[in-house]
Amino acid sequence: MTLPAFSSSSFSRPTWAQIHLPSLRANARVLRGTANTPLIAVIKADAYGHGAIQVAEALQDEAFHFAVAGLDEGRILREAGITKPILALSAILPSQAEYAVEHDLTVPINSLEVARSLERAAAAQKKVASAHWKFDTGMGRVGVWHEDALATWQALQEFRSIAIKGVYTHFASADEPDEAYTLQQIDAFEQVLKQCGITIAEYLVHAANSPATLRFPRARYSAVRCGLSLYGASPFDNRQFGELLSPVMSLQARITDVRRIAKGRTVSYGGTWRAERDSVLALVPLGYADGYPRCLSNRGEVLIQGTRCRVAGRVTMDQILVDVTEISANIAPGQIVTAWGYDENGIHLPVEEVAATADTIAYEMLTGIAARVPRVYNDILKS
Repeated sequence: MTLPAFSSSSFSRPTWAQIHLPSLRANARVLRGTANTPLIAVIKADAYGHGAIQVAEALQDEAFHFAVAGLDEGRILREAGITKPILALSAILPSQAEYAVEHDLTVPINSLEVARSLERAAAAQKKVASAHWKFDTGMGRVGVWHEDALATWQALQEFRSIAIKGVYTHFASADEPDEAYTLQQIDAFEQVLKQCGITIAEYLVHAANSPATLRFPRARYSAVRCGLSLYGASPFDNRQFGELLSPVMSLQARITDVRRIAKGRTVSYGGTWRAERDSVLALVPLGYADGYPRCLSNRGEVLIQGTRCRVAGRVTMDQILVDVTEISANIAPGQIVTAWGYDENGIHLPVEEVAATADTIAYEMLTGIAARVPRVYNDILKS
Protein backbone atom coordinates (compact mmCIF):
# COMPACT_ATOMS: atom_id res chain seq x y z
CA MET A 1 0.00 0.00 0.00
CA THR A 2 1.30 3.47 -0.90
CA LEU A 3 -0.06 6.27 1.23
CA PRO A 4 -0.98 9.59 -0.37
CA ALA A 5 1.51 12.39 0.09
CA PHE A 6 0.60 15.35 2.29
CA SER A 7 2.25 18.35 3.85
CA SER A 8 3.04 18.55 7.55
CA SER A 9 4.02 22.21 7.26
CA SER A 10 1.06 23.26 9.41
CA PHE A 11 2.43 21.33 12.40
CA SER A 12 4.51 23.28 14.89
CA ARG A 13 6.36 20.00 15.39
CA PRO A 14 6.62 17.58 12.45
CA THR A 15 5.29 14.46 14.16
CA TRP A 16 1.94 12.90 13.29
CA ALA A 17 -0.12 9.72 13.07
CA GLN A 18 -1.47 9.13 9.60
CA ILE A 19 -4.84 7.34 9.59
CA HIS A 20 -5.83 5.59 6.36
CA LEU A 21 -9.61 5.36 6.51
CA PRO A 22 -10.09 3.22 3.37
CA SER A 23 -8.10 0.50 5.16
CA LEU A 24 -10.32 0.88 8.21
CA ARG A 25 -13.44 0.30 6.14
CA ALA A 26 -11.80 -2.57 4.29
CA ASN A 27 -11.00 -4.27 7.60
CA ALA A 28 -14.60 -3.84 8.73
CA ARG A 29 -15.80 -5.54 5.56
CA VAL A 30 -13.29 -8.38 6.02
CA LEU A 31 -14.45 -8.98 9.58
CA ARG A 32 -18.14 -8.86 8.66
CA GLY A 33 -17.52 -11.19 5.75
CA THR A 34 -15.44 -13.62 7.79
CA ALA A 35 -18.05 -13.80 10.51
CA ASN A 36 -21.07 -13.48 8.22
CA THR A 37 -22.69 -11.38 10.95
CA PRO A 38 -23.10 -7.68 11.71
CA LEU A 39 -20.20 -5.80 13.28
CA ILE A 40 -20.05 -4.06 16.65
CA ALA A 41 -17.13 -1.69 16.12
CA VAL A 42 -15.16 -1.18 19.32
CA ILE A 43 -13.94 2.41 19.36
CA LYS A 44 -12.99 2.77 23.01
CA ALA A 45 -9.81 4.61 24.05
CA ASP A 46 -10.35 7.14 21.26
CA ALA A 47 -10.72 4.29 18.77
CA TYR A 48 -7.46 2.69 19.89
CA GLY A 49 -5.70 6.00 19.33
CA HIS A 50 -7.16 6.56 15.85
CA GLY A 51 -9.80 9.16 16.79
CA ALA A 52 -13.23 7.97 17.90
CA ILE A 53 -15.36 10.59 16.15
CA GLN A 54 -13.57 10.26 12.81
CA VAL A 55 -13.62 6.46 13.00
CA ALA A 56 -17.32 6.39 13.87
CA GLU A 57 -18.12 8.70 10.98
CA ALA A 58 -16.05 6.58 8.60
CA LEU A 59 -17.81 3.37 9.71
CA GLN A 60 -21.38 4.56 9.45
CA ASP A 61 -22.09 2.14 6.61
CA GLU A 62 -19.98 -0.73 7.98
CA ALA A 63 -20.92 -1.07 11.65
CA PHE A 64 -24.42 -1.36 13.04
CA HIS A 65 -23.37 -0.71 16.66
CA PHE A 66 -20.46 1.02 18.35
CA ALA A 67 -18.88 0.07 21.66
CA VAL A 68 -16.86 2.30 23.98
CA ALA A 69 -15.33 1.86 27.41
CA GLY A 70 -17.14 4.42 29.54
CA LEU A 71 -20.05 6.80 29.47
CA ASP A 72 -18.04 9.93 28.68
CA GLU A 73 -16.69 8.29 25.53
CA GLY A 74 -20.27 7.60 24.48
CA ARG A 75 -21.44 11.13 25.29
CA ILE A 76 -18.71 12.62 23.10
CA LEU A 77 -19.95 10.54 20.17
CA ARG A 78 -23.54 11.58 20.79
CA GLU A 79 -22.53 15.25 20.88
CA ALA A 80 -20.71 14.72 17.57
CA GLY A 81 -23.95 13.52 15.99
CA ILE A 82 -23.48 9.75 16.10
CA THR A 83 -26.96 8.26 16.39
CA LYS A 84 -26.32 4.51 16.17
CA PRO A 85 -26.54 2.42 19.34
CA ILE A 86 -23.51 2.86 21.60
CA LEU A 87 -22.69 0.20 24.17
CA ALA A 88 -20.50 1.20 27.13
CA LEU A 89 -18.56 -1.97 27.87
CA SER A 90 -17.21 -1.15 31.32
CA ALA A 91 -19.23 -1.71 34.47
CA ILE A 92 -20.99 1.40 35.68
CA LEU A 93 -21.78 2.58 39.18
CA PRO A 94 -25.46 2.77 40.14
CA SER A 95 -25.00 6.54 40.51
CA GLN A 96 -24.17 6.77 36.77
CA ALA A 97 -27.46 5.35 35.58
CA GLU A 98 -29.11 8.74 35.20
CA TYR A 99 -26.24 9.95 33.00
CA ALA A 100 -26.48 6.85 30.80
CA VAL A 101 -30.21 7.27 30.23
CA GLU A 102 -29.88 10.99 29.57
CA HIS A 103 -27.38 10.41 26.75
CA ASP A 104 -29.14 7.38 25.26
CA LEU A 105 -26.26 5.01 26.01
CA THR A 106 -26.60 1.26 26.30
CA VAL A 107 -25.00 -0.06 29.47
CA PRO A 108 -24.10 -3.52 30.75
CA ILE A 109 -26.27 -4.86 33.52
CA ASN A 110 -23.74 -6.66 35.65
CA SER A 111 -25.71 -6.65 38.90
CA LEU A 112 -29.26 -6.23 40.14
CA GLU A 113 -28.20 -3.09 41.96
CA VAL A 114 -27.25 -1.48 38.64
CA ALA A 115 -30.55 -2.68 37.15
CA ARG A 116 -32.56 -1.09 39.94
CA SER A 117 -30.75 2.22 39.51
CA LEU A 118 -31.26 2.10 35.76
CA GLU A 119 -34.96 1.39 36.26
CA ARG A 120 -35.35 4.39 38.58
CA ALA A 121 -33.43 6.72 36.26
CA ALA A 122 -35.43 5.68 33.21
CA ALA A 123 -38.75 6.04 34.99
CA ALA A 124 -37.77 9.49 36.28
CA GLN A 125 -36.90 10.62 32.75
CA LYS A 126 -39.96 8.92 31.27
CA LYS A 127 -37.77 6.80 29.03
CA VAL A 128 -36.96 3.16 28.51
CA ALA A 129 -33.31 2.48 29.25
CA SER A 130 -31.31 0.38 26.80
CA ALA A 131 -29.14 -2.36 28.28
CA HIS A 132 -27.22 -5.53 27.51
CA TRP A 133 -26.99 -8.23 30.14
CA LYS A 134 -23.45 -9.39 30.76
CA PHE A 135 -22.50 -12.52 32.68
CA ASP A 136 -19.06 -13.90 33.40
CA THR A 137 -17.97 -17.19 31.86
CA GLY A 138 -14.35 -17.04 32.96
CA MET A 139 -12.86 -13.58 32.57
CA GLY A 140 -13.41 -12.87 36.26
CA ARG A 141 -14.07 -9.19 35.73
CA VAL A 142 -17.59 -7.96 34.94
CA GLY A 143 -20.97 -9.66 35.43
CA VAL A 144 -22.50 -12.37 37.56
CA TRP A 145 -20.87 -15.79 37.33
CA HIS A 146 -22.52 -18.04 34.79
CA GLU A 147 -23.50 -20.51 37.54
CA ASP A 148 -25.69 -17.78 39.08
CA ALA A 149 -27.00 -16.38 35.81
CA LEU A 150 -30.44 -18.00 35.72
CA ALA A 151 -31.61 -16.43 38.97
CA THR A 152 -30.39 -13.01 37.87
CA TRP A 153 -32.07 -13.33 34.48
CA GLN A 154 -35.37 -14.25 36.09
CA ALA A 155 -35.14 -11.22 38.39
CA LEU A 156 -34.44 -8.91 35.47
CA GLN A 157 -37.76 -9.81 33.87
CA GLU A 158 -39.55 -7.76 36.54
CA PHE A 159 -38.16 -4.43 35.39
CA ARG A 160 -40.45 -2.42 33.15
CA SER A 161 -38.35 0.62 32.24
CA ILE A 162 -35.38 -1.36 30.93
CA ALA A 163 -35.17 -2.87 27.47
CA ILE A 164 -32.58 -5.66 27.51
CA LYS A 165 -31.57 -5.74 23.88
CA GLY A 166 -28.45 -7.85 24.06
CA VAL A 167 -26.68 -10.59 26.01
CA TYR A 168 -22.93 -11.06 26.03
CA THR A 169 -19.76 -12.29 27.68
CA HIS A 170 -16.04 -11.71 27.18
CA PHE A 171 -13.30 -14.21 26.42
CA ALA A 172 -10.11 -14.22 28.45
CA SER A 173 -7.81 -16.33 26.27
CA ALA A 174 -9.08 -16.35 22.68
CA ASP A 175 -5.69 -15.12 21.50
CA GLU A 176 -3.75 -17.88 23.29
CA PRO A 177 -2.48 -20.97 21.40
CA ASP A 178 -4.41 -23.36 23.66
CA GLU A 179 -8.07 -23.26 22.69
CA ALA A 180 -9.36 -25.26 25.67
CA TYR A 181 -10.26 -22.36 27.97
CA THR A 182 -12.10 -20.45 25.27
CA LEU A 183 -14.09 -23.56 24.32
CA GLN A 184 -14.95 -23.95 28.00
CA GLN A 185 -16.23 -20.37 28.07
CA ILE A 186 -18.27 -20.95 24.91
CA ASP A 187 -19.86 -24.03 26.51
CA ALA A 188 -20.72 -22.05 29.64
CA PHE A 189 -22.17 -19.18 27.59
CA GLU A 190 -24.37 -21.46 25.52
CA GLN A 191 -25.54 -23.34 28.60
CA VAL A 192 -26.82 -20.09 30.10
CA LEU A 193 -28.50 -19.09 26.84
CA LYS A 194 -30.31 -22.43 26.85
CA GLN A 195 -31.28 -22.25 30.54
CA CYS A 196 -32.67 -18.75 30.13
CA GLY A 197 -34.39 -19.36 26.82
CA ILE A 198 -32.35 -16.65 25.10
CA THR A 199 -32.20 -16.88 21.30
CA ILE A 200 -30.43 -14.84 18.65
CA ALA A 201 -33.80 -14.22 17.05
CA GLU A 202 -34.93 -12.20 20.06
CA TYR A 203 -31.68 -10.73 21.41
CA LEU A 204 -28.37 -9.45 20.13
CA VAL A 205 -26.10 -12.25 21.34
CA HIS A 206 -22.39 -11.47 21.14
CA ALA A 207 -19.21 -12.89 22.58
CA ALA A 208 -16.49 -12.83 19.92
CA ASN A 209 -13.77 -10.24 20.31
CA SER A 210 -11.15 -9.85 17.55
CA PRO A 211 -9.28 -13.14 18.13
CA ALA A 212 -12.47 -15.14 18.64
CA THR A 213 -13.98 -13.65 15.48
CA LEU A 214 -11.03 -14.96 13.50
CA ARG A 215 -10.53 -18.32 15.24
CA PHE A 216 -13.84 -19.53 16.72
CA PRO A 217 -16.72 -19.61 14.22
CA ARG A 218 -19.00 -21.12 16.85
CA ALA A 219 -18.73 -17.94 18.93
CA ARG A 220 -19.93 -15.51 16.28
CA TYR A 221 -23.65 -15.73 17.20
CA SER A 222 -25.66 -12.70 16.02
CA ALA A 223 -22.80 -10.16 15.99
CA VAL A 224 -19.04 -9.91 16.48
CA ARG A 225 -17.38 -7.29 18.65
CA CYS A 226 -14.06 -6.27 17.10
CA GLY A 227 -11.47 -3.76 18.22
CA LEU A 228 -7.79 -4.35 17.46
CA SER A 229 -8.35 -6.21 14.19
CA LEU A 230 -10.52 -3.36 12.95
CA TYR A 231 -7.39 -1.19 12.99
CA GLY A 232 -5.39 -3.71 11.00
CA ALA A 233 -3.31 -5.23 13.78
CA SER A 234 -3.28 -8.94 14.50
CA PRO A 235 -4.28 -10.00 18.04
CA PHE A 236 -1.95 -13.01 17.82
CA ASP A 237 1.74 -13.10 18.71
CA ASN A 238 2.58 -14.87 15.45
CA ARG A 239 0.54 -12.34 13.42
CA GLN A 240 -1.81 -15.16 12.40
CA PHE A 241 -4.52 -13.83 10.08
CA GLY A 242 -2.52 -10.62 9.71
CA GLU A 243 -2.57 -10.95 5.93
CA LEU A 244 -6.34 -10.43 5.98
CA LEU A 245 -6.04 -7.01 7.59
CA SER A 246 -4.72 -3.65 6.39
CA PRO A 247 -2.85 -1.49 8.95
CA VAL A 248 -4.66 1.80 9.45
CA MET A 249 -2.13 3.92 11.40
CA SER A 250 1.36 5.02 10.42
CA LEU A 251 3.27 6.90 13.13
CA GLN A 252 5.62 9.30 11.40
CA ALA A 253 7.89 12.31 11.84
CA ARG A 254 10.37 14.31 9.79
CA ILE A 255 14.12 14.47 10.35
CA THR A 256 14.96 17.83 11.91
CA ASP A 257 18.75 17.58 11.84
CA VAL A 258 21.57 15.32 10.66
CA ARG A 259 24.51 14.91 13.06
CA ARG A 260 28.02 13.69 12.30
CA ILE A 261 29.45 11.80 15.26
CA ALA A 262 33.15 10.96 15.56
CA LYS A 263 34.20 7.47 16.59
CA GLY A 264 34.20 7.10 20.37
CA ARG A 265 31.63 9.81 21.14
CA THR A 266 28.48 9.04 23.12
CA VAL A 267 25.01 10.46 22.57
CA SER A 268 21.80 11.04 24.53
CA TYR A 269 21.18 10.69 28.27
CA GLY A 270 23.53 8.42 30.13
CA GLY A 271 25.83 7.95 27.15
CA THR A 272 24.47 4.46 26.53
CA TRP A 273 25.35 4.55 22.82
CA ARG A 274 28.95 5.02 21.74
CA ALA A 275 30.01 5.41 18.12
CA GLU A 276 32.10 2.43 17.07
CA ARG A 277 33.04 4.30 13.88
CA ASP A 278 32.56 7.75 12.45
CA SER A 279 28.76 7.85 12.25
CA VAL A 280 25.85 9.86 10.99
CA LEU A 281 22.73 10.20 13.15
CA ALA A 282 19.33 11.65 12.28
CA LEU A 283 17.49 13.69 14.89
CA VAL A 284 13.78 12.83 14.95
CA PRO A 285 11.09 14.69 16.97
CA LEU A 286 9.52 11.59 18.47
CA GLY A 287 9.77 10.57 22.11
CA TYR A 288 8.09 8.85 24.99
CA ALA A 289 5.79 11.84 25.52
CA ASP A 290 4.42 11.06 22.07
CA GLY A 291 3.93 7.39 22.89
CA TYR A 292 7.19 5.98 21.54
CA PRO A 293 8.34 3.83 24.49
CA ARG A 294 11.58 4.57 26.30
CA CYS A 295 12.29 0.84 26.40
CA LEU A 296 13.05 1.03 22.67
CA SER A 297 16.29 2.84 23.52
CA ASN A 298 19.18 1.35 21.53
CA ARG A 299 16.99 -1.41 20.09
CA GLY A 300 14.02 0.09 18.31
CA GLU A 301 14.02 0.36 14.53
CA VAL A 302 12.36 2.89 12.22
CA LEU A 303 11.98 3.15 8.45
CA ILE A 304 13.86 5.86 6.55
CA GLN A 305 13.99 5.79 2.76
CA GLY A 306 12.62 2.24 2.93
CA THR A 307 15.54 1.09 5.13
CA ARG A 308 15.38 -0.05 8.74
CA CYS A 309 17.56 2.09 10.97
CA ARG A 310 18.32 1.54 14.66
CA VAL A 311 17.56 3.99 17.47
CA ALA A 312 20.87 5.26 18.88
CA GLY A 313 20.88 6.04 22.59
CA ARG A 314 18.00 6.56 24.93
CA VAL A 315 14.56 7.56 23.78
CA THR A 316 13.97 10.95 25.39
CA MET A 317 10.74 12.78 26.10
CA ASP A 318 10.55 14.57 22.77
CA GLN A 319 13.27 13.20 20.47
CA ILE A 320 15.28 10.21 19.35
CA LEU A 321 18.51 9.81 17.44
CA VAL A 322 18.68 7.21 14.69
CA ASP A 323 21.81 5.70 13.16
CA VAL A 324 21.67 6.42 9.42
CA THR A 325 25.35 5.88 8.68
CA GLU A 326 24.70 3.22 6.02
CA ILE A 327 22.36 5.47 4.04
CA SER A 328 23.81 8.85 5.00
CA ALA A 329 24.41 9.93 1.40
CA ASN A 330 20.65 10.11 0.90
CA ILE A 331 19.64 11.62 4.25
CA ALA A 332 18.56 15.22 4.79
CA PRO A 333 16.33 17.20 7.16
CA GLY A 334 12.67 17.03 6.22
CA GLN A 335 12.66 13.40 5.18
CA ILE A 336 9.96 11.14 6.63
CA VAL A 337 10.69 8.66 9.40
CA THR A 338 8.15 5.89 10.02
CA ALA A 339 8.05 4.45 13.53
CA TRP A 340 5.48 1.87 12.47
CA GLY A 341 3.00 1.33 9.67
CA TYR A 342 3.54 2.03 5.98
CA ASP A 343 6.12 4.53 4.83
CA GLU A 344 5.67 6.82 1.85
CA ASN A 345 7.05 4.13 -0.47
CA GLY A 346 4.71 1.37 0.70
CA ILE A 347 7.27 -0.42 2.92
CA HIS A 348 5.68 -1.81 6.07
CA LEU A 349 7.00 -1.97 9.64
CA PRO A 350 4.29 -3.82 11.61
CA VAL A 351 3.19 -2.30 14.90
CA GLU A 352 3.05 -5.85 16.28
CA GLU A 353 6.79 -6.20 15.64
CA VAL A 354 7.58 -2.88 17.30
CA ALA A 355 5.45 -3.92 20.25
CA ALA A 356 7.30 -7.23 20.58
CA THR A 357 10.62 -5.38 20.63
CA ALA A 358 9.21 -3.20 23.41
CA ASP A 359 8.02 -6.30 25.33
CA THR A 360 4.39 -5.25 25.07
CA ILE A 361 1.39 -5.66 22.77
CA ALA A 362 0.02 -3.73 19.81
CA TYR A 363 -2.98 -2.60 21.88
CA GLU A 364 -0.69 -0.60 24.16
CA MET A 365 1.33 0.90 21.33
CA LEU A 366 -1.71 2.20 19.46
CA THR A 367 -3.62 3.50 22.47
CA GLY A 368 -0.47 5.08 23.90
CA ILE A 369 -0.11 7.71 21.18
CA ALA A 370 -0.38 11.06 22.97
CA ALA A 371 -3.03 13.66 22.26
CA ARG A 372 -0.31 16.12 21.24
CA VAL A 373 0.40 14.00 18.15
CA PRO A 374 -1.89 15.25 15.34
CA ARG A 375 -3.96 12.66 13.51
CA VAL A 376 -3.99 13.16 9.75
CA TYR A 377 -6.94 11.49 8.01
CA ASN A 378 -6.78 10.27 4.44
CA ASP A 379 -10.03 9.96 2.52
CA ILE A 380 -12.62 10.27 5.25
CA LEU A 381 -15.60 10.35 2.88
CA LYS A 382 -14.90 7.62 0.36
CA SER A 383 -12.98 4.35 0.05
